[in-house]
Amino acid sequence: MPEHSASDKYNFALYVPVIKHKEWENIDGRVKLYFSIKDPVRRFAGWLVKKSPANDMLFDEKSSTTWLLVDGKRTIFEISKLVNADGKDSVDESLRRVVTFFRYIAKRGWVSFKQEEKE
Repeated sequence: MPEHSASDKYNFALYVPVIKHKEWENIDGRVKLYFSIKDPVRRFAGWLVKKSPANDMLFDEKSSTTWLLVDGKRTIFEISKLVNADGKDSVDESLRRVVTFFRYIAKRGWVSFKQEEKE
């Protein structure tokens, strides 16, 4: 692992994502997140139409691959390199895409971050 400077502690790509959302499964390489509906109005509306108000989310292939690479040890930068192992995207494009994904799922509270552990 290369040495990092003091300014790197503010570099989002060096953070390590940790999955907080525990209700998910891998279905043939695609990640599906499950959500329970707590809003009483939505639950009642679902009861009226005899249908469960589902809010489950099925990730696309790249998002699923990214999610499955989260192990609590890899940084966002390392995950970005693994997602782009085929070399189809530039390093910058792959990193931009992965960072955007992590910001999206972090805003929803599905992951948290910790700083990279120094060896």
